[in-house]
Amino acid sequence: MTVEWEKHDDTTYFINLAKALLVAVVYDRMGTPGWKVQVGKRSLKDKFATAEDAKKIAVAFAERVLNQCREELETLKASEPPPKKA
Repeated sequence: MTVEWEKHDDTTYFINLAKALLVAVVYDRMGTPGWKVQVGKRSLKDKFATAEDAKKIAVAFAERVLNQCREELETLKASEPPPKKA
């Protein structure tokens, strides 16, 4: 299975990881023009000069977000009491 960037329009590219986490690169003209990165509800404040640079950074940022999700899930698993046997 290959994962590729999909082009929504001229200013938006996205990947939907596992049909659960949206990773998007959007061209923003407000203020200083540039490409913004968003992963789920989180976004970077910086803007990047090219879409290719923004895509590379988006993948790295998504990996960081997923690692944080894994850590939080492991913590949650460790804190749950064992299931009661009937």
